[in-house]
Amino acid sequence: MMREPAIKKELFWCDTCNLPLIGRRCGCGREARVIPLLEPYDLRPALHADRDLIQQLLNSRFGEVPLPEIILLNKTGGRDRADLIIMNGSRFGWLLFDPVSRQFSLDIAPESLPYLLNYATTGIVNLDEHLDQEKKVRIGGKRFSLKSPVPDGTVIVSYRRKYGTGVVRGGSIRVKELGQVEPAPFKNPDWKRAIQQNQYHLRLMERDSLRIIAKHKNDRSTANVSFSGGKDSAAVLHLARKAGVESAFFIDTGIELPETIRYIESQKVDIIRKAGDFFAAVEKAGPPGKDHRWCCKLLKLHPLRIYLSEIGASVTFQGNRWYESWNRADLDETSQNPANPLQLNVSPIRNWRAFEVFLYLWWQDVPINPLYDMGLERIGCYLCPAMLESEYEMLRRLHPNLTDRWDAFLRNWAEKNGLPDAYHQWGLWRWKALPPKMRELCHEHDIPVNKDFTLKEGALRTRSERTRTRDMGEEKALEKMKEASISETVRRDFPIIHDCIYLDTASISLSPEPVVNAVVEFEHRYRSNVGRGIHRFTQIASQRYWHAHEKVARFICGEEGTTVFTKNTTESINMVARGLAWKPGDRIITTILEHHSNLLPWRALEAEGVGITVIGIQPDYTLDLEALEEEVRRGAKLVAITHASNAIGVIMPVKEIGEICRRYNTLLLIDAAQSVPHMAVNVRDIGCDFCCFSGHKMLAPTGTGVLWMREPIIQPMMLGGGMIEEVHQDG
Repeated sequence: MMREPAIKKELFWCDTCNLPLIGRRCGCGREARVIPLLEPYDLRPALHADRDLIQQLLNSRFGEVPLPEIILLNKTGGRDRADLIIMNGSRFGWLLFDPVSRQFSLDIAPESLPYLLNYATTGIVNLDEHLDQEKKVRIGGKRFSLKSPVPDGTVIVSYRRKYGTGVVRGGSIRVKELGQVEPAPFKNPDWKRAIQQNQYHLRLMERDSLRIIAKHKNDRSTANVSFSGGKDSAAVLHLARKAGVESAFFIDTGIELPETIRYIESQKVDIIRKAGDFFAAVEKAGPPGKDHRWCCKLLKLHPLRIYLSEIGASVTFQGNRWYESWNRADLDETSQNPANPLQLNVSPIRNWRAFEVFLYLWWQDVPINPLYDMGLERIGCYLCPAMLESEYEMLRRLHPNLTDRWDAFLRNWAEKNGLPDAYHQWGLWRWKALPPKMRELCHEHDIPVNKDFTLKEGALRTRSERTRTRDMGEEKALEKMKEASISETVRRDFPIIHDCIYLDTASISLSPEPVVNAVVEFEHRYRSNVGRGIHRFTQIASQRYWHAHEKVARFICGEEGTTVFTKNTTESINMVARGLAWKPGDRIITTILEHHSNLLPWRALEAEGVGITVIGIQPDYTLDLEALEEEVRRGAKLVAITHASNAIGVIMPVKEIGEICRRYNTLLLIDAAQSVPHMAVNVRDIGCDFCCFSGHKMLAPTGTGVLWMREPIIQPMMLGGGMIEEVHQDG
């Protein structure tokens, strides 16, 4: 099984050349320094509008401060835009947008000082002038009153020949930390130099992506590129055309920015104009949200379905990346769109970061959508709920004729439904149910939120409810609301329990609607024998079958092993019992805590001369590890042990047992039927050779199980079917 590329959680930096690197070694030959990144670990170059903004904020605070050519922005979590600025190989500070004040701010970090002290002429607070010199005080992390007015905001702090950073608010200053800092000179390379020093790694990334495209471009009768007008799809389009895939399409939603349309027309891409009327639909459906994106079905998926029905089955190369969002963090190399089974989606740059995408496009002289230089981080519809408010504020200045219509609709919708002004002024319309960060914002400004975290008409909390909430503590109340909401949401996924409380999941869990729908989809859309044909149904079924194997392996951190689907844990254990090569005198060690499915298969081997030793438990119901190690030391072929007891719930120390087994070269089988559904299981960390568990105990349909093997060392229990490639008359 192919190993997945690792998530890149850090940036490499060459201090000699003063530029960022894709790999650990610079083109100059020097080893790189590591800069930890913040989740979701994506970073991109600061482009024209970004640089202008940072320059404006710096100059207004610290005087004329020149910017280096290379600046990177690490996207982080926040109420809106929150970028960690990386300059000269250091965390320079944070660029933030406040959706309430509609203003950007800059918060410098202590690492910025060696550069800033070369140029700063204002924004420096000398604490020697504000503190009593006779008293020795600890400065770092403290708040002090200022004797003279200082504008609010981020500042450089000096005190007794030490420097640090701080924040001024309302006549007082909070100092972050102080230390010995000296101004330092820095080289100022440009992006062209960065490309030169990263060419080796750019070539490797290009090679890997071209291999993916070549591997899949003939998986369907037609191959094409889904082009969005953004940087990622631009990179994929360029790669695909290098690999011989010329066809590309763009779905015009009818609410695209004119710059995007002009850019797409220049790229020789087919433009599909089959979308519905958004503004007619929104009058009935209401504004779409990040958690309620009905617009995508109307404006993208429906036109795509029509397009695919015209061209037939196709493999589509797309620019989706892991680092774009949490939803795409586990994106596979290939995926099937449930709404469009005719289409196999392939993501050849899924492990690229935005920084690498831009480097590649610049290296290859590929034209880029001009909206990036104008300040947009992502390209899409001009009223997309996934857009940041900071981006929409920029569009208000760039295209007021477009945004005015949407703003007018949002104001009217809020007024008609009794919603607060913040609904449209702060961008709260972007969620049907507000996420925690926006609920916190509403709480700070005394904007009532419903128990289901919406701002819908008629569901605002009454005065008595607000008083009761404050009495019990807002945080505790919100937590109770959240639990109740989650509980109801989960129950809706299980229609079978509409009138009962189900507590038998340890025996067999119930399957939620998405699982049931997936089974029905198989029957309705692509029912076929996996790997036993060349028609479209078989190709789709086979693709999904092997994707499921890969996902299950990743779920238990077993990507390097072999995953086999079985009926249940019982069959998995029996496959090992029947598949290993036994000889008289071999020994199996198990425990008194085992389910009979992890005891009877081994007992059956006694007829072949295999010995069975059962280890007991101690008074506290834990396993006697010393007794187990003593038995393993005496010689054993296999230890078969439960991870979590189905009878008394004891969790076995499987990692320690794994260490014992490896020490004495003994195989280890883990019965994980009760553990995998309820706790993180890492077979690589445990060091087991076999891991067996059931799907029906973890929301999957009845008749599903897994046997994971570190090495495929067992003989099959049955012969025939899909495991056979050729059959001859003599066998």
